[in-house]
Amino acid sequence: MDTKYSVPALDRAHAVLSLLAENPYAWKLSDISKQLGISKSTLHSLLHTMERLQWINRDRNETYAVGSALGNFGSAYFRQFDVIDEFRRAAEPVMRKLQESVQLARLDGNEVLYLAKIEAPSPVQMVSGPGVRFPAHSTGLGKALMSDMDAGQVRDLLPHEQLPKRTVHTIDSREAFIQELAKVRRIGYALDIQEGVMGFCCVSAPIRRRGEIIAAVSCSMPVHTWETKREETIQDMTKLAATLSTSL
Repeated sequence: MDTKYSVPALDRAHAVLSLLAENPYAWKLSDISKQLGISKSTLHSLLHTMERLQWINRDRNETYAVGSALGNFGSAYFRQFDVIDEFRRAAEPVMRKLQESVQLARLDGNEVLYLAKIEAPSPVQMVSGPGVRFPAHSTGLGKALMSDMDAGQVRDLLPHEQLPKRTVHTIDSREAFIQELAKVRRIGYALDIQEGVMGFCCVSAPIRRRGEIIAAVSCSMPVHTWETKREETIQDMTKLAATLSTSL
């Protein structure tokens, strides 16, 4: 992997965590310094920061072990696979009923990252498989995933008032997008009417764990079938999101 843009402090933190994971509460600052070749002054600041973030713990003997934050990160890593497994199980009958593709995604920065897709047997498909990314402001999934954010959080994530348009229908004003999120928050689902991809419409609803949005589901379809399936799709997507929120 290209190391041109590596952050040395993170490399050092990774080395410390790897060492502590193998032998918890066996290493003092001086021992870690010698083992990893990091100066004591640099290591002192690094360990202090990592302890504050709960990446590591320090006991009364001044030895270190990995902290609770690492456990939370690990749990989050494995929970995402639980979400995908539950989605595949619950979304399959919804796809068969609607005869339209159903997607699962999460927010990654200011982008939507697709995690899974139950594909309908249709010759007309939107490109939305696992690993595909879209700007969050241009999709129903993005609206659902960001719907709990206040205006300040949205402005932090989208630093420019002018938003790039993917189609002629894409919301291109940050303030208009903030207003759209308020509507999604109020009604519980988001619509994308040819905003991300011309010729396709979509309904999306958020999945929550302990009240926090962790992912979202959506159903996309060609515009020519939208009017006949719109209300049924809204009902089925909000029900699917609620089912997944409960099961998780």
